[in-house]
Amino acid sequence: MTTGSQQLADDYGQLKELLELYPHITILRVEGDPPDHYELAYHLRGYVRTDDGAVGIGTDHQVRISLPFGYPHFAPIAKPLTPIFHPDVDPAAFRIADHWQQNPSLADLVLRIGEMICGSVYQLDEPFNREAADWYAAHQGQLPLDTLSLADIEQSQDRPDSLAEDTFASLGLESDDFLDPEKEIGEEDVQQIRDLIAERKIFTANRLLGEIPATATIPDREEMQQQIGKVLRKTDQFFKLAEQLEGLGKFTEAIEVVDDLLAIAVDAPGAEALRARIQQSQFAAGPAADDDEFAEEEGLLPGRRPPGRPPAQPPAPPPGRWRLRLPQVPMPSRAMILAVLATAACAGFGLLAFRDHGALQLSENNIRKARQLLDARQFDSAQATLEAARAGLKPLSILRFRKAGLDREIARLLDSPELREGLQGKVLYAGEYIPVDTATALQEVQALTDRARALAAENNAGEALALYQQALQLAGGHRLEQRKAAIEESMRTLELHRTLSAAQQAEQGKNWVGAAESYRKALRLSGELTDRSTASDITHRLTAAVFRQELDRSKKTFDQAQWQDTIASLERARELIAANPAAVSATEREEVRQLLVNARLYRMLAAARAAYLQRDWELAIREYQQALALLAEETASGGESLAGSVTKVEKTLLLVRLARVQDQVERAESRGDLNSAVTHRREILTMIRRSGYAQDKAVKAVADKVSAQIGVNLEQQEVNRQTDWLETNFETLFRTNYPTFAGSELVQPRAVLLKKIGRDRVYTLSCVERSQGSSSKLELLYRFNAETGQWSVYKEE
Repeated sequence: MTTGSQQLADDYGQLKELLELYPHITILRVEGDPPDHYELAYHLRGYVRTDDGAVGIGTDHQVRISLPFGYPHFAPIAKPLTPIFHPDVDPAAFRIADHWQQNPSLADLVLRIGEMICGSVYQLDEPFNREAADWYAAHQGQLPLDTLSLADIEQSQDRPDSLAEDTFASLGLESDDFLDPEKEIGEEDVQQIRDLIAERKIFTANRLLGEIPATATIPDREEMQQQIGKVLRKTDQFFKLAEQLEGLGKFTEAIEVVDDLLAIAVDAPGAEALRARIQQSQFAAGPAADDDEFAEEEGLLPGRRPPGRPPAQPPAPPPGRWRLRLPQVPMPSRAMILAVLATAACAGFGLLAFRDHGALQLSENNIRKARQLLDARQFDSAQATLEAARAGLKPLSILRFRKAGLDREIARLLDSPELREGLQGKVLYAGEYIPVDTATALQEVQALTDRARALAAENNAGEALALYQQALQLAGGHRLEQRKAAIEESMRTLELHRTLSAAQQAEQGKNWVGAAESYRKALRLSGELTDRSTASDITHRLTAAVFRQELDRSKKTFDQAQWQDTIASLERARELIAANPAAVSATEREEVRQLLVNARLYRMLAAARAAYLQRDWELAIREYQQALALLAEETASGGESLAGSVTKVEKTLLLVRLARVQDQVERAESRGDLNSAVTHRREILTMIRRSGYAQDKAVKAVADKVSAQIGVNLEQQEVNRQTDWLETNFETLFRTNYPTFAGSELVQPRAVLLKKIGRDRVYTLSCVERSQGSSSKLELLYRFNAETGQWSVYKEE
C-alpha cells in the first residue's frame, strides 16, 4: 500500500506510459508536483448536450480528475468540463466510487471514463441523470458509439515487443566478464527481512522481499510471504473499517482501529495521516455522540424522556356541549301507504289487491336475491330463495295475471346450467364448468401471473419471480398441470433474460469470468425452454466470453513471465476460435497470434538462459536456434516488429557459442595445455570474424579480450620453453660458471622469470649443491637476447 508523494509520482508515471498506447486520450494540464489534479481530453464519439438543449454526438470531451487527501483510500473526484450526456454523469461528477472500490488504479480509471463517454459502460438503475438513462435505454442498439480499440494498442506493438529487454544485458554477456555467475543473495539480506517482520515493519519487509529475484533460493520465502500477506490484508481491513467508522461519526472507535492497525504494521503508509484526520474531524464535530445520548436521556434534548418516567398525561378535553336528541320516527312503508289507499278506496277489493301486491314484491325481491346469490356462488341459498319465490306466488288472486312471467323466470333460473352445475360444486370458468376450488385457484394463479408479468416488464425480475413461485406452488397444490408447465416456462424465460442481462453487465465491466458463468447458466436455461432458438446466440456469446477470459488470463501470466501458463491459455483461446470463428474479431485473433509468438519466444529465451547459467551449452544453443527459427517464420509472415529481435538473438547465440569454446579454453588452461588454449581462442576469433558482427560493440569487446589473452598465452609459452631449457641445462651452466663445484652433486633445478628488459628476459636459475655431507643453494642470473636468441650471464648494475 503506497501513499503520499511517491504514490502520486508512481501514478503519474504509469498514466503517461499508458496513454502512449491510447492516442485518443491526452493530458491537457496537471497541477501539483507530483500531480494531484489532471485535466484530460478524450477524442471519442459520445453523447453530449448541445447548446440548444438537444442530444447530439460530440468527439471532444474534457474531464478534470482531482485526487483528494487520503488518496488512494478515498476515491478521486472526476468532473466533466464539457456537457457529457450519460446516465452516470451529472454536471458535478462521474459515478466512479463502486469501480474505484474494486480497482483503485488511476490509469484504469482514466480508461474507464473513456469507456463511459463512448457508451461502452453505463448503469440504468438509480442513474445520476434519469433523462440520459431513458435515452440510453431507448438507443441501446446504437451503443457503443466508439471504442478504445485494441487496434490502437496493437499499432504501438508495445506488448508483443521486439525483445524489450536487451538480450545481452539479460544474459550478462555484455561485460568483459560475461561468464561470471550472477550475484547471489546473501543470508544477511534475508535476515534483514526477518528482522523487519519481527519489528512489525511489514511494508518495508514486503518491498525488500519483492526485490529479491524469484530464482534466488530462500528456504522460508513462502512462509514470510504468507506472514506478510496476512498482515497486509488485515491492515487493509483496518483502513476500510476506520474510514467507515469515521463516516458514521464514531471517531473514538475509528481511532482505536487505527491504533490496532499500527500495532501490527508500524510502517503502514498513511496510517498516521488517517489518525490525525480523524482526530481533526472529532474535534470539529464538537461534543461526542455519547454526550448527546446522555442529554436526551436526561430530557435535555427533544424527543427523549428519562427511562422509567411515565409519559405526561394529556390534559382533559373541555366538556362537550349538550345536544338536543330527537326520537327517530320510521317513515311509513310503501306497502302500508298502498294498503291505506286501498282501504280508503275499497276495503274488500283493496285488501286482496294489497295482499297480492305484497306477495309479488316479495317474489321479485327473492328472484333478485337469488341472482345475487348465484353471482356469489351460494347455490344452495339461491335454490332455496327461488323455491321461496315460487311458493309466494301460489296464493295470488286479484293479481294472478302477473304470476306466469315470474314463474317462467324462476323456472329458468332453477333450470339454468349455472345453478345446476353450481349445486354439484362447479362454476363456469373460461367456457367450461369446473369445481369451485379449481376455478378459485385458477383465478388466483391468473392474478399472480398477471402481476408477475407486469413486474417483469418493469425490469423488476426479483419480485416477478417471487410471484411466479407463489403461482407455481398454488398450481401444483391444485394439480393444475398445464398452468404449472406454463408458469415454469415463464420463470425459465424470465430467469434466462435476467441471466443474460447479468452476463451483459459483466461484459461491460470486462468481468469475463462472471460473463462466462452467466452465459453457461443461460445456455442451460435455454435448453429447458420449449423455444430453443436462443441457444445458438448464447453459445456464440459464451464462446466470446470464455475466449476473452483466456485472453485476459494470458496477458496477466505474460506480464508475470509465466510463459507456459500463457501459452496454455492462448492455445485454449485458439481452440475456441477454431470452434466458433465468428465469435471473435479479427483484431482479437491477431492479438492472440502475436501474443502466442512472443510467449513461445520468451519461453525459449528463458530456457536458453537457464541452460546458459548451468553451462549446458548445447541446450542453450538449441533453444536459441529454435527462437531464431520462430522469428524467421514470424518475419516471413509479415511480423516486422520482431525484425530487431532477430539481430539480438543472433548475437546472443554467437556469444553463447563463444562461451562454449571459452569453456574449453578454461579446461585446457587448468591442465596447463596452453597450446590447446591458444588454438581454442583463435577459434573464437575466427567465429567472430565470420559472424558478421565483428564490429558490434559487445562482440568486438569479446574479440579484444580474447586477442589479449592469446598474447598472454603465447608469452607464457615462450617463458615455459625458456625455463624448460634452463632447467634442462642447469648442470652444464653451473659447472661452467662455478668450476669449483665440478665434483659436487647438483640437484633440484628451478628457473623463474625475474624481469623483462625490452624484449629480453632475465631469469633466476637456482639449484642445490651437495658435497661432503653438506648442501648449499647456488643461483645464477641468465639473460635471453630476443634478437640473437643467445643466452648470457646477467649481472645487476
